[in-house]
Amino acid sequence: MEFSDILSIINPELEEVERELEANIKSPVPLVYEISKYLLGSGGKRLRPSVLLLSSGACGLMDGKERIYSAAALEFIHTATLLHDDVVDEAKLRRGKTASNVVWGNKATVLVGDFMLAKALGLIQSCGNLELIKAVTDAAAKLAEGQVLEVMSASSMLEVSEEVCFGIIENKTASLIESCGSVGAILAGADEAVKRSVGQYGFNIGVAFQLVDDALDYSSSEKEFGKGVGQDLIEGKMTLPLFYSIDRASGEERTKVKDILLGRDGINEGDLGFVRDLVEKYEGVEKTKVVAKRFIHKARSAISSLPGSACKESLGMLADYVAERKN
Repeated sequence: MEFSDILSIINPELEEVERELEANIKSPVPLVYEISKYLLGSGGKRLRPSVLLLSSGACGLMDGKERIYSAAALEFIHTATLLHDDVVDEAKLRRGKTASNVVWGNKATVLVGDFMLAKALGLIQSCGNLELIKAVTDAAAKLAEGQVLEVMSASSMLEVSEEVCFGIIENKTASLIESCGSVGAILAGADEAVKRSVGQYGFNIGVAFQLVDDALDYSSSEKEFGKGVGQDLIEGKMTLPLFYSIDRASGEERTKVKDILLGRDGINEGDLGFVRDLVEKYEGVEKTKVVAKRFIHKARSAISSLPGSACKESLGMLADYVAERKN
């Protein structure tokens, strides 16, 4: 099933979210709008607003402006972190387009990211719910911690453990998607058990989403992926496809990988080809996808006790899509 088909039940609300995003990036400073529009209009999946809207629907709430404001706020937080990430990583591509930091420079890109974070906080505050504010700000703090952990790990890539890889994923990606599920349940007035269950759904599909993303970095084409393939390796990021492959590689192969990663002149096409071949040989991508499917199973189990509804069914289909996606 296509992603758009899964979300058809919330299409009107997603259109409202788009209008809210557009209204909030308008600024008397033209460059703020220009950079914001460049990234927001470049075809993101809107996974986080979708999880929030479907979660609130699965908990019995299908209307209300607070759902729209919260969904827009979480998308702003996500988009702001993409802008900041691209500066930190010196990225060249984002969603199939030249990255904002390449087009406008690092300073403007970081500051527009800050603008989006401020807009997100304003939208959340307008909902007037302290529990909701805490859920979102806690997730934003974890996200920042995940980004710092990733930067720290890049300086000693070969010493990064599987535990650290998962710590980065859980903080940097899963925490925000977890909050989308929790916020949906909070807005619906669900009890604590349901809030935890829907939050766990978001957390687990968040981990799976990032695992598949990491796998695609070693197995996809640039056109399919929408950003540079092999970028994680170039940026010094140890992800699980490479970790699992090195773990099974011969001593000679490990030495070659170590030489590549410690090289002073950066990673060239030949180096990248060697590492991608290694990951293919030892099935690092396949193993990572198997692990992702375990998290999808956990996500489905987390919401199994929710009453049957079209939104619950869509959450299940969304989980399956995350595991099988190609971009």
